[in-house]
Amino acid sequence: MFDGIWPILILIAVVIVYVLAKIRYYMRKSDEQWLAVDKSKLREWDDEDEADDQTP
Repeated sequence: MFDGIWPILILIAVVIVYVLAKIRYYMRKSDEQWLAVDKSKLREWDDEDEADDQTP
């Protein structure tokens, strides 16, 4: 009964490891991009400014 479950469990484990590796890769890439940003051109963002503009 459990003979066919091992390939399925291995496949699930491979998919989980692949997804976690991709997440880690994109986290590192995002950190590198953030460090490369010219932070002098950033401005403070206030969500209330957007809400004031949308009042009818």
